[in-house]
Amino acid sequence: MTTRVAVLGAGSWGTALASVLSGKGYDVVLWSRGAEVADAVNELHENRTYLPGVPLPVELRASTDLHEALEDAELVVAVVPSLAMRDT
Repeated sequence: MTTRVAVLGAGSWGTALASVLSGKGYDVVLWSRGAEVADAVNELHENRTYLPGVPLPVELRASTDLHEALEDAELVVAVVPSLAMRDT
């Protein structure tokens, strides 16, 4: 069984961590506040806003739904800016 990981925060650092974890075989969902970023990750396999030009694993999924990202996650990596931590 593959470990499910939720990466909260789709900035450059969160996207990079999600990419590495996904590339290592983990089942990763990247949570993004913005639909534009999530859609680009899912459709183009690139985060053009925060990590342009870096291809992402096709297995990496993104969502704007926090509950969906956290569902069944065995590991949560919080990579949101400190100013957004309380709201998240």
